Amino acid sequence: GWSRPMFETIRSTQELFESFKDQRFEQLGTVNFSLQDYENAYLDARQKYLDAAEAVKIATGPYEASRDAYVAAAATYTKSLYS
Repeated sequence: GWSRPMFETIRSTQELFESFKDQRFEQLGTVNFSLQDYENAYLDARQKYLDAAEAVKIATGPYEASRDAYVAAAATYTKSLYS
């Protein structure tokens, strides 16, 4: 009956998958894969982020001081208009 061709098809499919798997592992063996490339990119991006975060931290103090001075000056000016 029908079971013999079905098993032959299953067997040939398994053999095909095995041949793909073998080829894939062979290709991986020839590829020069290194995490060092990714590490360098990560460390570079991390350093840029840390530098930007430090710049924001340094700029926050003068920004807040100038903001407070502007608000105080605007409040004093507004008060003088209505006094």
